[in-house]
Amino acid sequence: MKAKTISSKERIIKGEIKINIDCMYYSGNKPCRFHKQDGRLCKNCPDYQKIVKRILIVKLDALGDVLRTTSILTPLAEKFPNAEIVWLTRENALELIDNNPYIRRKFAVEENYLEAVLNEHFDIGINLDPDFLSSTILSIADCSEKLGFLANKSGRVIPANPEAEHWYLMGLNDPLKKENRKTYQEIIYEICKITSPVRKPRIFLDEAHEIFARKFHTKNKLTYFKKIIGINTGGGKRWALKKWTLEGYIELVKLLKKADQKIGIILFGGPEEEKFNREIKKEVGGLIIDAGCSNSLLRFSALIDLVDVFCTPDSLGMHIAVALKKTTVVLVGPTSPWELDVFGNGEIVYSDKCDCIACYRPTCKKEINCMNTIEPGRVSEAIIKYL
Repeated sequence: MKAKTISSKERIIKGEIKINIDCMYYSGNKPCRFHKQDGRLCKNCPDYQKIVKRILIVKLDALGDVLRTTSILTPLAEKFPNAEIVWLTRENALELIDNNPYIRRKFAVEENYLEAVLNEHFDIGINLDPDFLSSTILSIADCSEKLGFLANKSGRVIPANPEAEHWYLMGLNDPLKKENRKTYQEIIYEICKITSPVRKPRIFLDEAHEIFARKFHTKNKLTYFKKIIGINTGGGKRWALKKWTLEGYIELVKLLKKADQKIGIILFGGPEEEKFNREIKKEVGGLIIDAGCSNSLLRFSALIDLVDVFCTPDSLGMHIAVALKKTTVVLVGPTSPWELDVFGNGEIVYSDKCDCIACYRPTCKKEINCMNTIEPGRVSEAIIKYL
C-alpha cells in the first residue's frame, strides 16, 4: 500500500515546519544557508543559535576609522556570546566590513536605514564619533544601554556614558589631545566597557580578490624579489600635511634599491594621489611597480597583502596593513602618533625636530614642518630593519 504523502500545509499544522525567527541565521525572505545546504528544517537543527543580545554600532567617520573600529568586534562577541551585531556606516565603507563573521547585518545611511533604527530594539547601542549625525542616530535608536555619544534636544553632542567623557573633552581641547598617550583602541575599549586585551582590526578578502592579487603577482614577476615593500602616498583629504613629501618618497625609493636590488617596491595611492604618484614614477622609472590609483577598497587591500613591509602615512592604507598583519612603518605629523597602534609589528615614525606634533591642523604654513623634517634615511633604516 502506497504511503500517504503529507502536504506542507499538514506539516505546518503538525508543527513539523516551524521557523526560529530568533535564530542568528534567520533572514526572513529566503532560506538560511543550512536549509539550502542539506534541506534541514528549523526543528531540531543542530546549528540553531538563539540571539541573546542585539548590538547596534554606528560608525560614519573616515574609512580608516571604520576599519580600526572593527577591533571591538571580537571582544564584544566574547563578552556577549550569540549577540547579533548590526553595523550602520556609510555606503563607501560597506566593502571594508564585507565577510566579517561578527557582523550579522549592515546598513548604509544612504539607504533606507531609518526604518530599521526606529522599529527595532537593541540591548546596546554604540556610537564612538562625537559628530552630529551619528550622535543623533544613536539618540533616536531604541537601546537599553547607549555608549559613546548622543545628541540632546538642542542638537548638541554629549557623552552617553561617563567612560566617553575624556574622549569627548580631548576632541574639544588641544592640550588634552596632545597629552594623551592611550591608543585609539584603548580609548574605545574603555568607552565600550571592554576589559579584554586590545585586538587588531580585521579585514576579510574573498577568493575573487585573492585571485586578482595573484594575477598582479604573476604579471609583475614578484617571485624575482626576496622581499616586497609597499610604499603608500595616500593620506586622506582632511589633513593635507598627513602626506609625506614628493622628495622624501623619491629619495626613499633610491635608498631602498641601493641597499638591495632584490627588494621589490610597489607604489600605492588613491585617486587623489594619481598626479603625485606620476611624479614619483617620472623620477624613479623602473625602480618601482605601480599598483595604480583606482583600485576598489578590497583590490587595494589584496595588493597590500602581497607585501612584507608597508610604509604609509596615517591613513586607510595603514589600517588595512595592520588588519592584514603586515609589518607597518607609519609616517606621522599632524595627527597623534600615540593614538596609533601597529601591535608590535612595525613602528611609528615622527619628527624629532618639531614641537607641534599632533596639532590636528588641516593645513600648515610653516616652512619647516612635521613632515618635511622626517628624513628618508631614517625611514629607509626603519624599513630595512624589518627585512
